[in-house]
Amino acid sequence: MKKLLVLMMALVMTFSLAACGGEADVVTPPANQPEASVADEQAKADADYVNLEDFLNRIVENYTEQQEIVTLLEEVKSGQKEESALLDAYRKLAEDSNGMLQDMENTTWETNYYNDQVAALNECVEVLALYQQTLYEASAENDASKLETVAELLNDFDAKLGAFLDAMGVE
Repeated sequence: MKKLLVLMMALVMTFSLAACGGEADVVTPPANQPEASVADEQAKADADYVNLEDFLNRIVENYTEQQEIVTLLEEVKSGQKEESALLDAYRKLAEDSNGMLQDMENTTWETNYYNDQVAALNECVEVLALYQQTLYEASAENDASKLETVAELLNDFDAKLGAFLDAMGVE
């Protein structure tokens, strides 16, 4: 009889613990909820950082293309290439930087963690797009009067790029 009573009490305790355990999951949030929130925020911040890195890589690619134009310019001067090839290269750079600006404007930033970096990036890309569009127009229209504006925009871009790199911690 004692054994039966002990067995029944053990079963009652088991069922009551199981019942309490089941209700606890439904009524109260799990103990690891704050960790999940932190992990979610970290994942969002990581995604934002990946976006920043992608834009930085696009700026580097754009810079590389600008350096290739220097070579192309020498080839045009020496008669190896037509001026239309140079104009096409300027047009492509302008289109690429304007596309980057559009992508920048359409990017959804998941957190506010990188606000300073995003602001610096936005300023950098805006000036880059304006600089390259003005350079293309000056070349297409053969308008030397725009070259002073181009030089000012280039200096502004260099300053904005430096600010963005500083904000990103690039040395």
